[in-house]
Amino acid sequence: MNLKNRYLAAFLAWLVPGLGHWYQGRRAKAWIYGLSILGLFFFGLWLGEGKNVFWRWTSPTSDPERFRFDYLAQFWVGLPALPALIQATLIQKGMAPILGGYLAEPPMEVLSGLFPRLGRLLEVGWVYTVTAGLLNVLAIYDALDGPAHADESGDLPAAGEPNRAALAAEGRA
Repeated sequence: MNLKNRYLAAFLAWLVPGLGHWYQGRRAKAWIYGLSILGLFFFGLWLGEGKNVFWRWTSPTSDPERFRFDYLAQFWVGLPALPALIQATLIQKGMAPILGGYLAEPPMEVLSGLFPRLGRLLEVGWVYTVTAGLLNVLAIYDALDGPAHADESGDLPAAGEPNRAALAAEGRA
C-alpha cells in the first residue's frame, strides 16, 4: 500500500483528525477517526460549556496547581484545540484574546462556578476532550507507520495459497 509522504500524513492527522488518512487514500479510516475523535472532543467541549479546554503559560515546577497538564493531551486533537495555545500566548504578551475568546482561559470566578452548576458533566467533558487527544496520538501513529496488519497492505497470501516467504525461510520453496 502506497502511503504517500508519511510525515505529511502524520502532520495532517494531527492538524485535523482523519485528514492524514484521507491524504493516504484510506477513506474509511479517515471517516472513522475524524468523526469519532472530533465528535468526542466537541461533545466534551459542549459538556464543559467550552470552558474545559484552555492553556495557561505557567511552569509545572514552580506552580503545579495552576499548570494545565490536561491540555498536553487535548493539544493532540490539533486544529480544534490550537486556539487555546494562541489565546494563552496573546494574553501572556498583554494582548486581547481573538475569536471572541474561544478557548481563552476563563476568569477564576467562571471556573469556580462551573462545578457547582454542572457537577459531573464538567468532569465527563474533561475526560472526553483529553481522551480525544490521546486517541488522536494513536491515529497519528497509524498515519505515520501505516496499517497495523500486513493484510491491509496486501502482503499476505490469499486464502488457500501457500505463503512463499515462509516456505522460503524453511528452505522448501
